[in-house]
Amino acid sequence: MHIHINRTLTGTWETDRAAVKEIAEASTTAAQIYEHARVVIALFDRLTYGTPSASNYPERSGLARKVHDELFPIAHFAMLHFAASSDVSIRWHLGNQNFDATVEDQRADPDRSSIRYLEVTTLQDREDAKLLQRLSEEGCIGIEGDLGQASHLRKVDLLRKALEKKGMIEYPPDTALLVYTDEDRFRQFSFGMPPRTIDKKNSFGAVLDEMKPLLERFSEVFVYSKSEIYCALQPRTE
Repeated sequence: MHIHINRTLTGTWETDRAAVKEIAEASTTAAQIYEHARVVIALFDRLTYGTPSASNYPERSGLARKVHDELFPIAHFAMLHFAASSDVSIRWHLGNQNFDATVEDQRADPDRSSIRYLEVTTLQDREDAKLLQRLSEEGCIGIEGDLGQASHLRKVDLLRKALEKKGMIEYPPDTALLVYTDEDRFRQFSFGMPPRTIDKKNSFGAVLDEMKPLLERFSEVFVYSKSEIYCALQPRTE
């Protein structure tokens, strides 16, 4: 990647940390936010290489974890929901505020969205971390049984737990909750009997409907992957 930055960087992470954070939090359009995320992670990897701040592959920590857990999921959502529009601006916010991004939608009606804030959560747990660790050590692993079905059932349970947790927190008006399933992180191949077809839209949607009373703090809730929005809910709409 060839990156042009109109400011001076020293090449030392401790000195440039604040500048990279400022770059990361700059407003960008829904059309450009995926490339924006790639630039941020490329700067982090380059400036932290060989330093204690570098992430120990395959683990993610510090800014790298924030980028993968928040900024890339926001970018995928922007491509899907906002149709990569140049008239939608998104600003990622690092820190402990009760939202992860702000949205300014300047599209004309009826395309304009009422969403003003984004809160992101990713469906991951220790099982994902252990699988990633094994892949980093072995390169390729074989698992008997229907891994796809088992993984999906675990993600459904993680969705329920995530909604319970988020439903207890106060958020600004017009906040959308984004639940990123992160299933594209691992490349899978099946041999033998064809894997069972998984109805993700209905299974994830059933959890949203079940937990609707807990989600009234949000204007909308979305469950989605890198390539598809599986289901959405407007908790306060009858």
